[in-house]
Amino acid sequence: MYAVFEEGRINVYEAYLYREVIKEMQGRYWDPERKVWTVPFNAESISTLKVIGCEFKGVLVNMVLTISKDKPQIPVEPVEPMPIRVKPYQHQVQAYNFVGNLLGLFAGGGAN
Repeated sequence: MYAVFEEGRINVYEAYLYREVIKEMQGRYWDPERKVWTVPFNAESISTLKVIGCEFKGVLVNMVLTISKDKPQIPVEPVEPMPIRVKPYQHQVQAYNFVGNLLGLFAGGGAN
């Protein structure tokens, strides 16, 4: 799966395995002619695409780096205690929170 910046939006190609995650993103839509998901160019979309392992290509690489440098990194806390004994990395906490909310594992949140 890879993403490129086109016409002010992020186009995500070869994303069949991740379609359910992309469907949960605000402002996304499927372009059936080009067979591509298109999502808004914003920090939330970029963060979600990073978590699911999307490769950024073209000018999007520099744009993502610029956004990452401008935005201060605020430590993220797990929504629920993580079932591990070691201190997790921030990307692990983000993924844990994302998947837990997506699957409805946390009280008051998640899929319907």
